[in-house]
Amino acid sequence: MRTLAAYKNIKYSAFTYVANCFLKFVARIVFVKCLPIDYLGINGLFTNLIMLLSVADLGVGTAVVYNLYKPIADKNIESIKSLMYFLKKAYIFIGCTIIFIGILFIPHLNFFIKNSESITNLQYIYLIFLLNTGVSYFWSYKRLLLIAYQKSYINSSFQLLFQCILNIAQIIVLITWSNYYIYVTFFLVITIFENMVVSRKVDRMYPFLNEGNELPLTDTLRVNIKKNVKAIILQRIGSIIEFSCSNLVIAKFIGLATLGIYSNYNMVIWTIETGVWQVMSSVTSSIGNLIVVEDQNKKVRIYKILEFLNGWLATIIMVGLYVLLNDFIELWVGTEYLLNENIVVWLIISFYVTFMRKAVLIFKDASGLFWNDRYKNICYALLNLGFSIILANNYGVLGVIWGWMISTLLTCFWVEPYVLFNSSINMKIKDYYKNYFKFAVVTILTAISTKHLYKMLFDKVTINSFAFGVILCLLISNGIWILVFRKRDEMCYLSDVIREKIGRIFL
Repeated sequence: MRTLAAYKNIKYSAFTYVANCFLKFVARIVFVKCLPIDYLGINGLFTNLIMLLSVADLGVGTAVVYNLYKPIADKNIESIKSLMYFLKKAYIFIGCTIIFIGILFIPHLNFFIKNSESITNLQYIYLIFLLNTGVSYFWSYKRLLLIAYQKSYINSSFQLLFQCILNIAQIIVLITWSNYYIYVTFFLVITIFENMVVSRKVDRMYPFLNEGNELPLTDTLRVNIKKNVKAIILQRIGSIIEFSCSNLVIAKFIGLATLGIYSNYNMVIWTIETGVWQVMSSVTSSIGNLIVVEDQNKKVRIYKILEFLNGWLATIIMVGLYVLLNDFIELWVGTEYLLNENIVVWLIISFYVTFMRKAVLIFKDASGLFWNDRYKNICYALLNLGFSIILANNYGVLGVIWGWMISTLLTCFWVEPYVLFNSSINMKIKDYYKNYFKFAVVTILTAISTKHLYKMLFDKVTINSFAFGVILCLLISNGIWILVFRKRDEMCYLSDVIREKIGRIFL
């Protein structure tokens, strides 16, 4: 049952991810053709500025989902009702808090922008971004019940439907009127409708949510949630600064035009990373169930398989980005939007370091290890902000990326696996780093050799050369990975799973 649920969630998440990628990139093409580049910069800036306010989430949702795994496994409806009622009250408060604090920022928006005169009606644009985030909390808590019940595929289906509607509507607005203000207004309208529809769907699936008579949380559960929330709020601050810092520093110290160019690369990498993370994290609830009911040997075995898949995916994506990212940007939005090759290489390296943390993070969150590394993200956030500002003044965008890299290596790179392997999974940390560096060496050598071959074959950027490059990257990255790791237990397990699935299809 757990395996089938995980497979279904992965399948729907993957399809939603691919479809959303296509829609977003089409919408971005229209965006850069219809609006000045400064609007692209303001889009990225306000997205990240609002993300900073999302620290008000406090990590309540994550803490409650972890505490839902056991009552769902035990079919304890009363405990589920109590937790969801608590989550409802918390999320309404959080949404109101985000909106209130966000309004206080309105008089100071020009502080975050170098040469802000090129954009009019900043306050209106910012207010739409603010309401889009704050209002979503009034209904979105019910999505977490779908995730805890291992039914995130339902959430993925609704996300795909409303993303289609949003992107089509925004494309029509840009082509017809080239009006950025109507464009951003659709964010808020679609967010409200999507959350209302999902909320009604969850009510129909789980009618006990509307029965009333919710019992108060037990003292033990309340203390546990409170403890985890304290830890998650510290982690959340660092995570938000991680995703917001780069754009804020570039906007403040370098300029909106540079941020607009940088945001195209960021969008490509972020879309890939977020999409694959959505697919991988769709098994978190299944892993949470695994941790509750299975023994240590099973936990270690499943972790090693997920870690191996993590490394494999990282290799495929990094090789593709290293060989084709600049070619894609040139074909997509034009040569005037290209960054220096050195900046692109460091962007890709930073992606790899981030992506290789995914397996550890999934198991750590599913294990409820929020308290154990509660100070990590605060240290990371301060180091990231400090190094990024210092290095940006001397090295520009490259300095911002280096600042992120240094802070990550000094904190997340070693703290997260240390916590997981000392508190949840009985595995030696040296084995983790041995695998990490083995995977990294294979990835680097594969990327270099693939790019060398690609450059030998093509000296001009065309759609045909790009299409051939995609095939080349997929064949070489997968071929080398399978060849090098063909005798590993994880590869044998995955081969058996693939053969079984193919057999079901054709037999």
